[in-house]
Amino acid sequence: MSANAQYVQDMLTELNEEDYMAAASFISYLRDKRKKERIKQGQKTLAEIQAMFADDKGWASEEEMLKDMADFRRERLGL
Repeated sequence: MSANAQYVQDMLTELNEEDYMAAASFISYLRDKRKKERIKQGQKTLAEIQAMFADDKGWASEEEMLKDMADFRRERLGL
């Protein structure tokens, strides 16, 4: 058993039924809060990925692609 689990176990020995209900309610609140945070983060990541694909319009020709790549390189190099 980990040190944290042992610490919680030791605290539980002193509680009554009402305390158990309050502790369970708080743990449920924390669990739900973390779940909402994970969902929000997942939605944010999905939106970022979808934006990458939405921005990818493709090129009409190879020449257009090469010109776009050259423009990008010049911009990155500050030319």
